[in-house]
Amino acid sequence: MKTVLSRLALMGAFALTSAFGVSGASAVTLQMNHQMPATAVGSKVDQWFADEIEKRTGGEVKIKIFWSEGLGKANETLSLLQSGAIDMAGLSPGYFPAQLPLFTAPNSFPMAIDNIDQASTLMDRLVREVPGYMEEARENGLRPLFFHVLNPYLLVSVEPITTLDQMQGVKMRTWGSHMPRMVQAAGGTAVTLSLPDIYEALSRGVVDAAPFAVDLVVTYNIFEVAKNVSQITLWDGPTWGVWISEAGWSKLTPEQQEIFKTVAEEARVRDLEAVRAAASSSKELLVEKGVAFHEFSAADAQAWKGALPDFFAEWIVEMEARGKGEAARQATTIWTEVVSTVN
Repeated sequence: MKTVLSRLALMGAFALTSAFGVSGASAVTLQMNHQMPATAVGSKVDQWFADEIEKRTGGEVKIKIFWSEGLGKANETLSLLQSGAIDMAGLSPGYFPAQLPLFTAPNSFPMAIDNIDQASTLMDRLVREVPGYMEEARENGLRPLFFHVLNPYLLVSVEPITTLDQMQGVKMRTWGSHMPRMVQAAGGTAVTLSLPDIYEALSRGVVDAAPFAVDLVVTYNIFEVAKNVSQITLWDGPTWGVWISEAGWSKLTPEQQEIFKTVAEEARVRDLEAVRAAASSSKELLVEKGVAFHEFSAADAQAWKGALPDFFAEWIVEMEARGKGEAARQATTIWTEVVSTVN
């Protein structure tokens, strides 16, 4: 009888440990929808983040990531977070300019950031120093944990494009509300596409070109359908953030929340290092795959940038109408400082 009771006691203890973790806190599994494939450079950082959270919470918190829009399309993710269908997301704010206009600007303004160090510094400072950013997140029931950066989006095309004249009539993949106007300023036609659709669109002639980072050209096998890269930075900046819903955040204990903050900052630094390393190795691989890298006319690059609307001035006016003018002005000041001081 004692043996049976002992076994029952052990089984009960095991069940409690599985459900509540070693510290007795209730175990939490957070469902995370991700817009990127697991093979992307930043995705590997996100997996590291998830693994570290589980390790440092002693298994009390697990993050289950569904890659490549596994729980819903990128443009559906905000509503999924708000409804409680998911707890976390790897999501670019540029998909939601109406709901996240402050966050969208760094994710969308073309030719406004020169390199990944500027992008990482800018987004970190905006969230920390401009109160309007966290206010906007709270308005949407969200909490940003950290943001990824991407290597400069160069001009990737089926046929070589090295001058502004050659942009006339070119159909180019874009996103958001600002990138299309960059293409239009060069005489091209903007075509809005999500990331997974770029390969097929290039292969079928739906688009002729796409701004893309060299490591993403490898990730998405774009080199199979577009073998020309012109070295003009059409966009660089912070990209998808790792977000958690306020409802998901409330599932965590204060101690677990502090662990999330610590690991998030470590992931941001890790991401910057990983993206930098990926640029060099990816370019070497693309050359091996027969991709040609071209110089773009410096004069034409400057002329193209000069033809763009004043996105910052427009943004401030737009934000004024929405009661966010002060935040936009603060952000613009920080943005100007970062671009002029961070090499």
